[in-house]
Amino acid sequence: MKRLLFAFLLLVATSIAAQDIRVKGRIVSEEGAAVEYATIGIPGTKCGTLSGIDGAFELTLAQECNDTIVATHVSYGDVKIPAASYRNNGEALIVTMQPKMLKELTVYDGKRKKAKLSDGGMKIAGGVIQLSTEKLGYEVGSIMKVKRIFEVEEILFSTVSNSIENAKLSINIYSIDESESNFSNVLHHPVYVEIPVSDKKHEHVITAKESIVLAPGRYYVALKFVDGKKPAGEDGKMQFPLYLMSSSYIRNSPVDTPEKVPVNLGLEITGYEYR
Repeated sequence: MKRLLFAFLLLVATSIAAQDIRVKGRIVSEEGAAVEYATIGIPGTKCGTLSGIDGAFELTLAQECNDTIVATHVSYGDVKIPAASYRNNGEALIVTMQPKMLKELTVYDGKRKKAKLSDGGMKIAGGVIQLSTEKLGYEVGSIMKVKRIFEVEEILFSTVSNSIENAKLSINIYSIDESESNFSNVLHHPVYVEIPVSDKKHEHVITAKESIVLAPGRYYVALKFVDGKKPAGEDGKMQFPLYLMSSSYIRNSPVDTPEKVPVNLGLEITGYEYR
């Protein structure tokens, strides 16, 4: 009897010890304003989430996790949160982010002409890429090559249909190094686009609100699903046309390492090429 009682108590103790860690908090600017849609989690894993429109976040980690959590946002510098801060703190974390130092604006004086960047993919009739409400933070896009200095004017893409209410995407442009292991966002301010509920195809044209100048190199132009509400009685989903024959990347969580795939969304960028 005593052995059974001891075994039971040991099982309970083990179960309690194995419980996941729930990290809650809020991401704010140095003025105390909410930082919306910041990514927070452990880089290179699927342990990540996005802050809400009020800056609040909640993250679940394994009990044995001792990794540093990192918070990132296109307009702010990264913030690292050591394990000691979130493991031994029963209260909600307040993560304060400092604005990034903006690079000096370079003015290019010379001949320029209208130009377009695209991924060179081939559209597959009837093929779609689908995002659901369970894919919050999922990112997918296209690789584009810039041969001459290029000034971005508009970013274009289309959706086949959308049943996710209040759906919002962010647009990101990452420079890629030669090893394809470092993705650095070249934007300084977030670019968001709201996708209306519709069962028909929509063309989306987004005008850049900041000066975006791309030096010669390779770039990953991506759409990230940052917000949306599941409709009552059904699974919400957003569909994009499917393109093949051109490599791209997907990111399966806000902090996951991008994975190379042979599909993309058919994104295009229009602007001016400097000679």
